[in-house]
Amino acid sequence: MIVAVVALRLVSLSTRRYMKGVSDFLAANRLAGRYLLTIAQEMGSFGVVSFVAIFERLMSAGLAPDWWGGFQIPMGVIILLTGWVFYRFRETRALTMAQFLEMRYSRKFRIYAGLLCWTSGILNFGIFPAVAARFFIYFCGLPDHFVLPGLEVAVPSIAVVMLIDLGLAITFVNMGGQISVMITECVQGMFCGFAFMVVVATILVKIHWGQMVEALSMAPAGQSMLNPFHTSRVTDFNIWYYLIAMFGGFYSYMSWQGTSGFNSSARTPHEQKMAGIIRVWRWMPHTLMTVLLALAALTVTRLPEFADTARVVSDTLAKIPNESVQGQMRVPVAMAHFLPIGIKGLLATIFLFFSFTCHDTYMHSWGSIFVQDVYMPLRKKALTPEQHIKLLRWSIIGVAVFSFLFSLFYQPSEKIFFFFAITGTIWAGGSGAVILGGLYWKRGTTAAAFCALTVGAVVGVGGLIIPKMYKASHGVDFPINNQWLWFMAMVSAALIYILVSLLFPAKEREYNLERMLHRGRYRIKEDHVAEEEVRSRWQQIVGITREFSRGDRILALALVAWNATWFTWFVVFSVVNLFFPVSDMAWARYWHVQAIIIPCVLSVPATIWFTIGGVHDIRALFESLKTATRDVNDDGRVRGWREPDDELATPVIAGSDGEA
Repeated sequence: MIVAVVALRLVSLSTRRYMKGVSDFLAANRLAGRYLLTIAQEMGSFGVVSFVAIFERLMSAGLAPDWWGGFQIPMGVIILLTGWVFYRFRETRALTMAQFLEMRYSRKFRIYAGLLCWTSGILNFGIFPAVAARFFIYFCGLPDHFVLPGLEVAVPSIAVVMLIDLGLAITFVNMGGQISVMITECVQGMFCGFAFMVVVATILVKIHWGQMVEALSMAPAGQSMLNPFHTSRVTDFNIWYYLIAMFGGFYSYMSWQGTSGFNSSARTPHEQKMAGIIRVWRWMPHTLMTVLLALAALTVTRLPEFADTARVVSDTLAKIPNESVQGQMRVPVAMAHFLPIGIKGLLATIFLFFSFTCHDTYMHSWGSIFVQDVYMPLRKKALTPEQHIKLLRWSIIGVAVFSFLFSLFYQPSEKIFFFFAITGTIWAGGSGAVILGGLYWKRGTTAAAFCALTVGAVVGVGGLIIPKMYKASHGVDFPINNQWLWFMAMVSAALIYILVSLLFPAKEREYNLERMLHRGRYRIKEDHVAEEEVRSRWQQIVGITREFSRGDRILALALVAWNATWFTWFVVFSVVNLFFPVSDMAWARYWHVQAIIIPCVLSVPATIWFTIGGVHDIRALFESLKTATRDVNDDGRVRGWREPDDELATPVIAGSDGEA
């Protein structure tokens, strides 16, 4: 682990000389290729807290609920191939989402949105360091407290581990901003791709599939961990959870700004689209390892042949006073006592990478959003690039301090996914309507945006307070879980946005979306490979434009074929089960093929493919940054955002900072 961190420090130091302006710090000067984006974003968006949340879900519900994820397959393909939201957002050339909101609505709305987004984000991020620290404490067998030499003071280990973790993240992100974040995360991601395979091979050698099925089959009646049609008593991760997630994924796509630096870093909008298309192959080894770790833990803690290990795991968990933390640490503790030396160290290194890469990504995002979308719009005079970057660095440190204190004192009382749902609702409940309306509807108004965002925030804050008050007074959980509260916030905000826009239309003419998106006569040549003209009707249906090379078309069609196959299987097998119920053993065979065999076959070539692509994109980024021209005005401000004279013979194209 120490060697890995030192090696990354050397890589990070090499990026510092390329960071020469604000747009470099915020978005790598918009020069990243698809493989760099895909690998780095995988590492930055998926921290230890995400692993633990999935472990928590798999240990409580098994594989069965994943079947209902099939509802999301068509939506995912439509989003990726049409460039839903992210393509248009990249066309605006905004450095943050709230900069786009100022361009589309008003500066006051940008400040309001920035505050809500930042508040929701840092609350959501607040538990990340604690979950990661607990993982390392229980996985590595560290004591809960230790006494400093020469002092009679017991120091909690969680505080020390968080300081080390957040300290690493701060040094990496403040070294070169988004450039440093992307390069170091891509290097870590390429290493982890091969490490995943080693961990997977170890688990499959030590535990065979039959043992995993036996452990999954021990679930009570109505709570099957194999058969999704026998889960009537599952209250949390059921079909409704996935249906709401599907709606939320479409409605609030790209609303969450935890990885906002990646939303603006692509070389072109098309590269951003291709990064999304190829992502499904990159995530295979990652998902495979995550599932196998949870299944291995379940097997070790349930089957009699592992009774000695299970007893040690049970004794360790019993010493944790918080019941929610016990559930979160079940897999880390089980793997700590099951994996052999060497593999255990490799897994610790993987999680160390995911920990501070996720933290530096989120700190970069929330720190940047506060400066860009709250402080800068309130400031009348522009900062010099040096002052601006210094302020961004201090803001990032401020986010780290808040998350450290929040993690130190917050006592978890619910599953991580539900904490994410309600803290995210403060922003994501209303932001989806505002973003979709702003990018796709000319008649959306500023008043409607204010109302929609407020409704979402009220439901989100209420979801944090009311359930706790209800349980304190009634002694039982609130009857509506946080996933349903999120759904209520999204629907309410969307209806409010539409009604206010129609009932109280803006006095000015319809908004000029073409200008904001730099289309038509406002087109910026370097943002497009070629004019967006379709080759045929069927290619138009699947979102293939003239920007797609032959290789791009093959990748896009492979994605369509892959998802069409799985969705057809999902529909057919669901109908079959309604009329001719399939046995649990048949479901076990299905999960073996779908969750284990196919990912194992595809993961090795996918890892090699992305490693080659990642190395190529890192070199290309360095070469581009050497010769790139920096625009000192490209700092996220919106200046002079007004309509150009329609009578001009040669229209003036908006600059990258929004000034005409």
